[in-house]
Amino acid sequence: MTTFLKNKANYRWVILLACMLVYCTSQLVRWNYASITKYLMEDLHIGKPELGLLGSAFFYAYAVAQIPWGTAADVWGTRRVIPVGIGILSQFLAGFAFSGTFTEAVIWRAAMGVVAAAGYVPITSALAKWFSIKERGFAMEMYSGPGGGLGEVLTFLLIPIFAVVLAKGGLFGVTGWRASTLLMAMVVFLFAMLALLMLRSSPTDLGLPSIEKQEDKDEHQTLPYRQTLGIIAKDPALWIMSLVWSAYMVATRLVPGWLPLYATDFYIQEYGLTKEAAIIAGGGMATMYVIGRVVGTPGVGWISDRLLKRGIPRAAVIAAGLAIIACVFFLFTLHIPNTISLGLLAFFAGVIINIFPLVNASAAEIWSVRSAGFTMGIINMVGQFAGATALSVSGFMAANYSVKGGAFYTEFLGIWYLGIGTSILGALATLYMIHRERRSVLAKAAQAASDKTAEAARPA
Repeated sequence: MTTFLKNKANYRWVILLACMLVYCTSQLVRWNYASITKYLMEDLHIGKPELGLLGSAFFYAYAVAQIPWGTAADVWGTRRVIPVGIGILSQFLAGFAFSGTFTEAVIWRAAMGVVAAAGYVPITSALAKWFSIKERGFAMEMYSGPGGGLGEVLTFLLIPIFAVVLAKGGLFGVTGWRASTLLMAMVVFLFAMLALLMLRSSPTDLGLPSIEKQEDKDEHQTLPYRQTLGIIAKDPALWIMSLVWSAYMVATRLVPGWLPLYATDFYIQEYGLTKEAAIIAGGGMATMYVIGRVVGTPGVGWISDRLLKRGIPRAAVIAAGLAIIACVFFLFTLHIPNTISLGLLAFFAGVIINIFPLVNASAAEIWSVRSAGFTMGIINMVGQFAGATALSVSGFMAANYSVKGGAFYTEFLGIWYLGIGTSILGALATLYMIHRERRSVLAKAAQAASDKTAEAARPA
């Protein structure tokens, strides 16, 4: 390890590892309730509409906090911002474990949403500063795929298992899902401390050249930070990209939010499992989604980097992803015949739904690396509001479009219809981004040719 780090440029991989651990906490906390919904419904006396509200409470607060945390990362650096937010997050997760009523649970979820925003956008800012355009797509997908996947494994698989194991012995005076949630809060705090040790805000902290100065356009380098933000905010592409991002956010809220319960009902109805066994089996099925995310998304990022070198914009990959997601939602509306089929569908959904960090890479390349926190703060704020709204209404959609006396999957039709519609709209919005990126590629090629001609015309 010491020999590896003698080349200071290799420290970017330590930064990536730290970002993966931080994003793990974000995924763990946002979905900590999803794998134990059966317990929550009984303990707090709630139904599917309340579950949708419980999930959306986090994401509405998360959306509001995007720009403040992103701007803070631009101004003060990610090393100062991220560990503080994640450390507080661990305390709020512990508070959720002691919720006595549905109202208390909603309040704790909202509080977690505010500080969890210290993770995602600041991470984007850090990676944009540490990784050049040649590796940025891969880096963005690595922290989101394996990093987010680790968090989802903890929440979908381990939380329900620990809930069963700790049903009698307990932890600090609480048992069951409360004890398992408290245990996860300890894990989040540990990761916050590791982030404090590992993170560096910029390559210049180690005496390395600044990537942002090499890549940023001249006007972004010379203008004051606030003036740069004004230029970016007026660009229509920022808001179009926010719509594209929103479509992905809806998908990432609906599938992980409802898949554990969908799979639990699947095992109860199709295989006659008990509630406890079905909850664990449902968590295992959700883990197939996570494996798809971990295994598939880095490969998509790598492919995107290679296609970009050949003049194929990232927006083309992003558009194809949304079109495929619409098909995935449609498959969920059909009867799933067996465990293998459901596992394959969950795995593929994990791959395609989680390629959204390509939008992060695209944003850093279209605008300024220096203001990546602000840019992704706006994009993510819009997307999180869209995702939170979709999650909050999804429970009501499920209730309104369910078929009385039908099979297990007919209880979720409204949820999947919502996903189909938003994915198609997002795919249409990417047409503008494809046009813009292709125009940018052609302009750069023309400029390079002009510079080459001018160089050849100079007298020796």
